[in-house]
Amino acid sequence: MAKRDGRYDLVIYGATGYTGQYVVEEVARVAEMEKEKLKSETETLSWAVAGRNKDKLIKCIKEARIETGLSLDNVGIIEADVSDTSSVDAMTAQAKVIINCVGPYLKYGEQVVKSCVDNGASHVDISGESRAFRESRAFRKSRVFRESRVIREPVFLEGMQLRYDDLARDKGVYIVGSCGYDSIPADVGVAYLDKQFPGGLNSVEMYGRTTGPVAPIHTGTLESALGVLSNQALLKRQQEQMFPEPLPEPEFRLPSRYPLHYNDIVKCYGIPFPSDIPVVYRSQRHRHDVQGKLPIQFHQFMGCDSILQALGMMLGAGYFFTLGSFSWTRSLILKFPEVLTGGFFSRVGADRADLKKMNFITTLVGQGWSTPSERPTERASPDVKKMLKVVGPDPGYGATSLMLVAAAMTILKEKDACYGRGGVLTPGIAFADTKIVDRMVARGMSFTVTDV
Repeated sequence: MAKRDGRYDLVIYGATGYTGQYVVEEVARVAEMEKEKLKSETETLSWAVAGRNKDKLIKCIKEARIETGLSLDNVGIIEADVSDTSSVDAMTAQAKVIINCVGPYLKYGEQVVKSCVDNGASHVDISGESRAFRESRAFRKSRVFRESRVIREPVFLEGMQLRYDDLARDKGVYIVGSCGYDSIPADVGVAYLDKQFPGGLNSVEMYGRTTGPVAPIHTGTLESALGVLSNQALLKRQQEQMFPEPLPEPEFRLPSRYPLHYNDIVKCYGIPFPSDIPVVYRSQRHRHDVQGKLPIQFHQFMGCDSILQALGMMLGAGYFFTLGSFSWTRSLILKFPEVLTGGFFSRVGADRADLKKMNFITTLVGQGWSTPSERPTERASPDVKKMLKVVGPDPGYGATSLMLVAAAMTILKEKDACYGRGGVLTPGIAFADTKIVDRMVARGMSFTVTDV
């Protein structure tokens, strides 16, 4: 469909990449749903694919046509190279929302974010390259913030918050990272679960599991993960600099669990797996520092069916952390990923047939209050416990593309319902009062709340 007012509704940047291909197919299906919903004979959503190579972009559309069975005759094509600022600017100037699939974001993300802010386009991505960050505007004006070296050497998500939050707000655009499996089920899940408690949510324990065949993960994810591990010293220094004052001690603290434990409610073993904690923590800092709300405690675990599986996962995580801790071992693992990870990571990626047999199950167990309190500082201990189960297709690509496109469509269609008037935000803050959950459910995911 032709651009409206000189802009496409959505532009998928990095469409020819492994994840980008899945995102293209998801946008095609969502565009068809929009057409059917409006009972239109013509396209109602204008969108384009973008990348460095026009021939590969054409091939990407052809593959999507085969996979979806849709004609895709009106999909726009934009040539843009992240190393060429003018081409990126030309791309973002043509978009209402950029869906950025070009990683690692530590290397290539900021150029696109800056261009989006400069040219008035919103931006969503699937970055997990994060560290906790305090979003208080008052803190950003403090001496500690001004003297912090982190401004000159940011980790991606926090760096974008530091550099572009005020600018994005002034332009009225939304920059929202971590809009895939990392960290929509966790961050949006906590916000969704909070609304189920009339008196508010105190704490959440989350367990993530997958079902179906074991499929290798593409090495693009590996490179991003190693980038995070290589910045551990910076991350620690950043946390110390950005949080001179901790959050207040919770009145009703969520007890810690043993590193290997069994949860009677979720019916699985659990081991610590804090991949979403930085994003959820940023949301809770925003709740406390900006909105004046009670921060929700959040503990995250990987769910395992047996003790042996849990022990194996712990050993695997330790092995990966060790390999990622030294520059020479990081170089080796990137050079020989299949060999050094036992096939867990692959340059080829997973087989589509295997991915179609996979599902993820993320279970959040929350404790909170059944009735609002006029005096929150004097309230009794939490008296209600509820469980939210989020289920979807394979987490790496099917679910990630579904959630990423749902985030982009939410900004496109519900901008007035998104938090504030723009800025660099987490999904749990940006989309807390929108219908993003309904969008994901319409595409095959489920969000089920039960009393426990």
